[in-house]
Amino acid sequence: MKFKSLFLVGLYLLFFNNLLAQTDTKKINKKRVLIVSSSLGVALGGSYWYVKNAWWAEKQTDFHFDDGADLTYALNVDKIGHFMGGLQAADLFSSSMRWTGMNEKQSLWYGAAFGSGLQLAIEMKDAYAPYWGFSKWDLALGSVGSIWPLAQYYNNDFNAIDFKLSYYKRSDIYWELEQQRGKEINKNSWQDDYPNQTYWMSFDVNHFAETCCWPEWLNLAIGFGLDDTQYLNENNTKKGGNNEWYIALDYNIPKMLKKWDSPTAKKVKHWLNYFHLPAPTIKISPQLEFYPLFL
Repeated sequence: MKFKSLFLVGLYLLFFNNLLAQTDTKKINKKRVLIVSSSLGVALGGSYWYVKNAWWAEKQTDFHFDDGADLTYALNVDKIGHFMGGLQAADLFSSSMRWTGMNEKQSLWYGAAFGSGLQLAIEMKDAYAPYWGFSKWDLALGSVGSIWPLAQYYNNDFNAIDFKLSYYKRSDIYWELEQQRGKEINKNSWQDDYPNQTYWMSFDVNHFAETCCWPEWLNLAIGFGLDDTQYLNENNTKKGGNNEWYIALDYNIPKMLKKWDSPTAKKVKHWLNYFHLPAPTIKISPQLEFYPLFL
């Protein structure tokens, strides 16, 4: 991999080493630090290589801002994706820091900084891509996602709200439109397949309302997505489409599997809880529809 391809990896490893230098090293397990730093390096390098070939394969241009097309081509479903990306990056980093011995509060602050920095690095790369551009909205939403775990630490109401993703291939419109643009897209490239993605905001019912018999592991969720009615205009830009809104039941995995309580189980349950599992769902827009099980 060329020097430019390694730049982001080096940047974050430098950040990682600097923050450890400012931390109480008496509580830090150095062997675990080595494992975390090397794993992050491999993960960042692999991720960069993947998105470089999936998103940034075209010839680079001069630095430029997005012209606003990103607010219409996916009807802002991609913005929630940036929020989730920032959230999960911050969560992964802060979890890794706690494993090395760092206290929870400090690890969450560093996780927020790492997640926001990663979003900035992505936008800097997009700024030189001909079909993209530096998006202030993408950066803002990704940064908000990065500070969400920190907000949950300080506010118990936020701690009763989870953000989740579900993906199920119901439509081929994404691949069809890309083929019309003359692009060959891998059949497993789901990251830009917004018509088949749904993002969920899940609420702990018992936290926000007094109930006598609502199961503690059962939440209510609001879903947001995009239908498959988009098309290409004369400039090969995606237009049209409708946002989809849902109300669904949702499962709090850690509470549902409460008896499975080993350290490994807690980690598995935590990360599984980022996914919305099939559940009874009502689509309320653009038309009313009921699904016994919706993914």
